[in-house]
Amino acid sequence: MHDNRISLDGTWEFLHVADDRLSGPAEVRQIVVPSPWQAQFSDLRMRAGIGIYRRTIEIAEEWLHDTIWLRFGAVFHNSRVFINGEQVGTNEGGFLPFSFDVTSFLKPGPNEIKVRVDSPTDNPAEFPDSPFAEIPFGKQSWYGPLSGIWQSVYLERRITDHMSRVRLVPNRETGRVTSGVFFARPLTSATQIRIEVRGPSGEVVLDEMHETQVGVTSMPFEFTVADVKSWSPDEPNLYEVRLELIRDDEVKDEITDRFGFRTIETRNGKFYLNGEPLYLRAALDQDYYPDTICTVPSVEFLEDQFRKAKELGLNCLRCHIKAADPRYYDVADRMGMLIWTELPNGGMATDRSRGRKEKLLKGIVDRDVNHPSIIIWTIINENWGVDLVNDADHRDWLKRTFAWLKAYDPMRLVVDNSPLAPSFHVESDIADYHFYAAYPDHRDQWDQFVDELSNRASWLYSPHGDAVITGREPLMCSEFGNWGLPYPKDLRDAKGEEPWWFETGHDWGEGVMYAHGVENRFSDWSLDRVFGDLRRFVIAAQWQQFRALKYEIEAMRRKPNLAGYVITELHDCHWESNGLLDMRRNTRVFHELFHIVNSDTVIVPKWERASYWSGEKAGLHLSIAHGAGPVLEDCQLEISICGETQRLPLPRIEAPHVLDLGRVEVPLPEMSEPDLRRISFDIRSSDGRLISHNHFDLAIHPKRGRPVYSRELVWAPDEDIRERFRALGYTPARALEESTMIVSRTHNKAIVDHVRQGAKLLLLPEEDMSLYPFFPHWQAVKVQARAGTLWSGDWASSFGWLRRSGHFARFPSGPLLDETMDRVLPDHVISGCNLLDFQARVFAGLVVGWIHKPVALGVERSYGRGRLVASTLRLLRDEPMADPTATTLLDALTELAVESRSPRLEEAVRAAEAAA
Repeated sequence: MHDNRISLDGTWEFLHVADDRLSGPAEVRQIVVPSPWQAQFSDLRMRAGIGIYRRTIEIAEEWLHDTIWLRFGAVFHNSRVFINGEQVGTNEGGFLPFSFDVTSFLKPGPNEIKVRVDSPTDNPAEFPDSPFAEIPFGKQSWYGPLSGIWQSVYLERRITDHMSRVRLVPNRETGRVTSGVFFARPLTSATQIRIEVRGPSGEVVLDEMHETQVGVTSMPFEFTVADVKSWSPDEPNLYEVRLELIRDDEVKDEITDRFGFRTIETRNGKFYLNGEPLYLRAALDQDYYPDTICTVPSVEFLEDQFRKAKELGLNCLRCHIKAADPRYYDVADRMGMLIWTELPNGGMATDRSRGRKEKLLKGIVDRDVNHPSIIIWTIINENWGVDLVNDADHRDWLKRTFAWLKAYDPMRLVVDNSPLAPSFHVESDIADYHFYAAYPDHRDQWDQFVDELSNRASWLYSPHGDAVITGREPLMCSEFGNWGLPYPKDLRDAKGEEPWWFETGHDWGEGVMYAHGVENRFSDWSLDRVFGDLRRFVIAAQWQQFRALKYEIEAMRRKPNLAGYVITELHDCHWESNGLLDMRRNTRVFHELFHIVNSDTVIVPKWERASYWSGEKAGLHLSIAHGAGPVLEDCQLEISICGETQRLPLPRIEAPHVLDLGRVEVPLPEMSEPDLRRISFDIRSSDGRLISHNHFDLAIHPKRGRPVYSRELVWAPDEDIRERFRALGYTPARALEESTMIVSRTHNKAIVDHVRQGAKLLLLPEEDMSLYPFFPHWQAVKVQARAGTLWSGDWASSFGWLRRSGHFARFPSGPLLDETMDRVLPDHVISGCNLLDFQARVFAGLVVGWIHKPVALGVERSYGRGRLVASTLRLLRDEPMADPTATTLLDALTELAVESRSPRLEEAVRAAEAAA
């Protein structure tokens, strides 16, 4: 009963020590409860250890009747609680509520409350009973520890045998609710339980009285609701149950909770919510907050986040390896967001750690089972804390835990292990998998993954003969994503200071996750000369992220066997920058557009290429993915470009279904200048109402004339290059010695000597090599393969760019290398270029993550009396003229090689080098 509560949230005294071997004085300071100590003290950002909290509270004598309970929402991880110098209890576990009867320890007037919190390190000498690896800890091994009192604390006055919780199991078809109420102590005397249920509009739909026996610790009961209103994301109808404990005609205790009538099931590889098709459009939610780590800032903050999630077209959030604050689920229930929630992982599997996981899993279900928004539980994520790949005992334990959870909570789906290679499923309601591929660089790998997943690949399940497979589990990719950086100034705190977590991440991915200094790196590497300023770079990166997600979602939506997906992620998390929102929940530039691919009905174009010559026909394969919702009847598809529209009548489409429309050709306009053009796709009903929209942007180049430097005498050591340049209209040289320009995949002494004497070299390397002697030996400039390095960009995205000025101004998109350059994206980079090179010589480059590991993709410089232009862009893969981008780039690079820089610029660069 809330009027019998005293909140203990607020300022406490705090002392931190590394362990019990404290020597010398320690600092006592002020801390805010609730919130982890890492969020509040700069010297403790990455420190676990021991925290001692203390505060004094005045309690009036008249308040001290019935039983007084001291309740904690969650404390990480081991707690010992003292009142007025006496220990009142201990607790192990960092995610669930606990409480102590403190009646006998309190007195009228001032009372001292002290809480010692042990947040274990992984040193068994310091924490022998609970080293970090053996406790459930979730994402702390990624983003840093969270320690201490991170959820609310309060004193509560209740009768000794008060009602502690109620469990409700609603049956949507019958309206029957099978229930049980649990008591803190065995009932001490004759008791009546009044049950009142209110409907979604607040009306009383049930009012019953039940008798219960003395001495029981729980009471089962059932009731039936007439005219059930189902709970769903579109109509989140909630019922409220209020239980009153009555003795001698007086209400002694009461408890309330909310529930909803909904079903979730799978049939033949599809999800069904309340018997209707459901296409799961989800995002991973790390449930981290910009200033408080895991402590919810406010209900209003959650409401704003969930509203933005729905604006993005999401119908589900995968709350990642975290037992979230209960208010998280309350807001999801009210606002209509499906939740897929997970058991926090540990670091290793021992008998002790398994017992802790099992206890926590049961506690999560007991605490959160009444929330209709929760539809899926996950036991293990990506094999973390177990070794399913090599240990049969771990696989057996997971199967047993899966079976127990299915029996304990039959109202939800269960995922055993949400896998990333090389792990797998052993028995699961959903056959999900994680995969990351850079876009547009590795779209072929993404397409291959989607094909294999939709064909129920063998890598989904244990290869050891112990998997339980029905073949009807829904298939989905439950993690994929791409980075799009936030603007750093948008992340500053109320004092205008850089967020503290900009200083984390340096130990991940060879440092590319380290955010601090991003503004300096942007200018140091002369990216301002390419993008103008950092905000423009951020905007370009976010649009690149949108195009990547759009393509990857479209690839999945065209597969009728796939039942949904989970985007990584809803919001950035500390150094991880692949969110649909940033860490402060500011929207990305594509926020209002994202729903075009993230909705029940999506028009899916599969493009063959994104660069065309003027007057060509663009070839596209079209599908209509109708994952859920009403039947589409009497609709037509409109395909438009530059004011010209084709109209195709559509047959009746009933969800869930993917309609394959086959290949269509779209005539492109005649263009005298290169430009981007948009093909629009619209499904309209018979009355003209817009049902779905999508689009595809492509580059159109004017028809090519004679090369500007067609009279240059071009020689190449490889016959295919000689024939290519002859076909493109260049004049071939009969031998190296008479050439004015060399085009080669490599270089040797003869080529180097010829350049030194005045020739131009267009170097198009396709393998690792040194660029000495064109660059001095101390720079160690060399060509390196991207595969297997961070330059691949599959996790922390890489951002490749081409300076769109001078000879490269003819390319209409950019500066980032997007899908209009799909055919030329490089497999190699040029490392070792210095700051001076990036000021003037590097005309194409690449950075990773928070603008780290800058490398060149194209560089030019004088050598002797000649000139080198080197680029790893793949310009020789297609037939001559087949790809406008490759052809136009070859022309531009040829012009760059022939035309020397201005003497003033050359002199300035040499002077800068000499000074350095």
